[in-house]
This record gives sequence, structure tokens and C-alpha cells, in this order.
Amino acid sequence: MTAKKPLPIRMETRVGALSLTLMLAGGIVGPLRFVLNKFAVDGGVPPFAFAFWPMLFAGILLLLVAILRGETPSLKFVYLRAYLTIGIFAMGAPMTVLTFLADKLPQGVISMVVILAPTLTYLFAILFGVDRLKLLSVVGLALGLGGILLIVLPDSSLPSRDMVGWVVLALAAPASFSLSAVGIARLRIPTMGSLELAAGTLTASAILMLPIVAVTDSWWWFGAPLDAGDGALIGITLIQAAMWFTLLELIRLSGPVYLSIVDNLATLTGVGWGILFFGEVHSVWVWAALALLLVAVYLVNGTGRAVRQSGTFT
Repeated sequence: MTAKKPLPIRMETRVGALSLTLMLAGGIVGPLRFVLNKFAVDGGVPPFAFAFWPMLFAGILLLLVAILRGETPSLKFVYLRAYLTIGIFAMGAPMTVLTFLADKLPQGVISMVVILAPTLTYLFAILFGVDRLKLLSVVGLALGLGGILLIVLPDSSLPSRDMVGWVVLALAAPASFSLSAVGIARLRIPTMGSLELAAGTLTASAILMLPIVAVTDSWWWFGAPLDAGDGALIGITLIQAAMWFTLLELIRLSGPVYLSIVDNLATLTGVGWGILFFGEVHSVWVWAALALLLVAVYLVNGTGRAVRQSGTFT
């Protein structure tokens, strides 16, 4: 049996045509998942069902491709732990939160909150002893907090003051992404191919979501004829599969440092998609918050090393 080619531990930071293509795809296409979340929820698909089915379908799709390519995910304990750890914190928990909030917050605001993931990753890395304090990164943390405060504190920032609580809940998504990155560093998750890791993680995420779907009685299936909610679920399935492989492959090709470009681009395009599809109009406070959050991500990504070298993909 031919040995699998693992994701290298020391990753090169080089950017070629393929890497640039992956960055553009991740930054432009990825935020469409927030748009599709809203279409699905508005179309009557239960939030937990919409979180569950795309993960399952995307996992199965990538698993079939992996098997055909001879890259079947390993079932050894250390690999299963990797799939479950990443599945819980990088997929199951944040995707459930974001889907639940799809009809409760403007899509642009959701995109802005998600961009906090690299900043919170640095915070958790400090708390868990994975990284050390650096002045510029601390300034980035402060600016990230300031950005969120600009969204939730001014009375005229959000369309309704009732949304403040939902913004606070939305912070659970980047926090979960961040814990997944720190978990990779702490647990010494083994290196593996992009396709194998994407397939194993998505499938594990769906398995973890199954009890939640059962307890909340969120069973759902496609209707006939297909409506907007059905189409949104199919679309997000394809995006999930493509995005996970794309981000992991980008790490393999150019290193995790360049994911900061994807983060920034995704935030800007996420705001743009919200304006285009839903006619969202943001206050000057929200635009100021966006500027602070982008600077915060730049400062944290420009100085932090330990977690990024471990393979964060938020």
C-alpha cells in the first residue's frame, strides 16, 4: 500500500497562481454561505437541519472523492480525535450558531463578527500557553474589542436594539473557530492530506450534529418541486465541500499566514453580498467597526506565529 503524502509540518510561504486562485475563491465565494443560510431559514428549513444536512452531504461527497483517489481517511484513534476536535469547534458549533442567526442579524454584521476568529485565536493561544504576548497583537486584540463595542453600544449602530443580544451570541462562532486552532496546536493533531482531513472533519461534524437534530425534532427533507430553501441547501453543500478542501489546500501550498487575506476579503465581500441580495444599509458605526476589525486582524496575523504554524484554518 502506498503511503499517503501528509500535510507538511514546516509549510512554505509561497504564493503562485493556484494559491491566488484559492484565496480569491475562498474570499469571494465563501461568504455566500451566509446569504444561503438566510434563504434557507426564510424558506422554512429548520436551522439545525440546515446545519446538519450540508455537512453530511459535503462529507459524503468528499469521502467518495477521497476513496476514488486512494486517500481514505484513517480510522486510527489519533485521526478520529482530530476529526472530532475540528468537527466540533470548526464546523458543528459555529455553523449551527450562524445558521440560527441567519434571520436575526444583517448578513454584513455576521461577516464582521466572524472575522474576529484570528484575533480570538491569539487570545486563546495566550491563555493556553501556545503563544506569547506581543505588543502589536495586544493592540490588535484591543481594536477587535473596540470594533465589537462600536456595533453593540451606540443606539444607532444596528437596525434594532433587539439585535444586540444576537451579536453577543454570534461571538460564539469565532470563539469556536479559535478554539479549534488552539486545539490543533495543543493536541498535536497528525498531519494528513487536505482531502482526507476535509472529508473526515465534515463527516464527523454531521455525526456530532445528529443527536441535536433528533432532540430538537428538526428533521426535514426536500419538497417537490424544489423551492428556494431546497436550492440553498444544495448550494451550501457544494460550498462547504469546496471551501474546506480549498482552505486546507491553501495551507498546504502557501502556509496559514495567507489565510488572513482570505479573512479580510471574505469580510468585505460578505458585507457586499448583504447589500446586493438584501439591500442592507449600515450605519457609520458599523463601517467604523469594520475598519477596526480589519486592522485588528492585520496586527494579530502580522505578529502571531505559534498557532498559525500549527495549521489554523479559520
